[in-house]
Amino acid sequence: MNELLSPARSFEDFPPAEFIEFGEILGISLSSSTNGLTHGIHRYPAKYIPQIPRWAIREYSNKGDLVVDPFSGSGTTALEAIAQSRNGAGVDLDPLACLIAEAKVTPVSPGRLERLMQQLLVKALRHPGQPILPLPDIKNFGHWFSQEAWSSLQSIRKAIAEIEASVDERRFMLTIFSSILRTVSNADDQSQKTYVSGTLKKTPPPVIPTFEKSFRKALTGVSELASLESRGLASIYNESATDLPFEDKSVDLIVTSPPYLDSVDYMYNMMLEYFWLGTDLGINSRREFNARRRSYIGAKNAPSQTLPDSVKDLVDENEVPTYRRDVLGPYFSSMESHFAEAARVLKDGGHYVLVIGNSRTKGEMLPLHDALIALASTSGLLVEHAFGYRVRRHYMKFPRKGRGGIILMDWVITLRKGVKAVSSPTRLPMIDGQLHPDAVAY
Repeated sequence: MNELLSPARSFEDFPPAEFIEFGEILGISLSSSTNGLTHGIHRYPAKYIPQIPRWAIREYSNKGDLVVDPFSGSGTTALEAIAQSRNGAGVDLDPLACLIAEAKVTPVSPGRLERLMQQLLVKALRHPGQPILPLPDIKNFGHWFSQEAWSSLQSIRKAIAEIEASVDERRFMLTIFSSILRTVSNADDQSQKTYVSGTLKKTPPPVIPTFEKSFRKALTGVSELASLESRGLASIYNESATDLPFEDKSVDLIVTSPPYLDSVDYMYNMMLEYFWLGTDLGINSRREFNARRRSYIGAKNAPSQTLPDSVKDLVDENEVPTYRRDVLGPYFSSMESHFAEAARVLKDGGHYVLVIGNSRTKGEMLPLHDALIALASTSGLLVEHAFGYRVRRHYMKFPRKGRGGIILMDWVITLRKGVKAVSSPTRLPMIDGQLHPDAVAY
């Protein structure tokens, strides 16, 4: 069997770094929970498992330290930081990601939320109303939602706007509302993309019972977070990873998973959520939504840039398909700028834990792990340790038919500012593994 599909050792949590060989491939048991605390209140594309930041925080920080995730997504790192009595900070350009992250890390009273939920359900049942487009220029909205679902969602959304609640409480309710949109839509629940299957027909559940069920489930996580004896504080910033909102040498630890080169279009995959919440997130039309999608690191149609010198020996543009070639320069140039910014805010000797995978598309693999190590080194972030782990949960139930694009393993790479571990090589193995063309990747 392929080495990649058979990790040498499997754990509930990763062991201390001293017990992991450089370049070793590990596994995390499927019985190990990834949805404790408030981690599971909302799905998010390419979200890494909490065991990774939990491991890094224990290894490389102390209580009260500032732990930053510059590509924070839905806030996994920040939540793990505060759960371990550190101060967490998440930075992301995606306003929906910031909304979800703030809902996950902001303390709110479970009892108060329970009472608000009851009021909300009463209000939502009173006025279904005539369905209205949540954004003015969306075409064929009925493709994703039945008239009944559309009307019920509109009622809940109206009730959230009208109910008397604090900013934090309303944010939490909006996040739960957002979390059910894929479930009650016609779009497939397992695919990352907003895809309505013509062959695997879906029967969506009723909206209001689904909302109540999700709300009650989320309250369990809120109560668990509130019960922690010692908890840090967290801040979420809707900013860029190339312009971090921190003072020079003020950050103790960075733990992050940057965009995987042209692998995930986060906003497109969360399209339904943006249609419903766009006006709350500063996006008032489908046209504005499409324009915003092009502003992220690794996005398609980014302005052309040349490949940085430090990666030219690692990435041969001529061997990359034309449709991917245009994103190489912008992606690596932006990551080069990010590493310079990370080195600015990180304390001397501080660690940067980087999680990245090498994706395969149409038969070709890029040594993305080595390229990012090379880029980071130009800013004085030097490799200290690295290991891989087998990605188990993909949530893709459609056979890929050899089209690739599924990341089967992630590398966890520890960099350190200004300190080089002499025994650690700067090149990692290119471990190649693929699903069978007819396989599905749950």
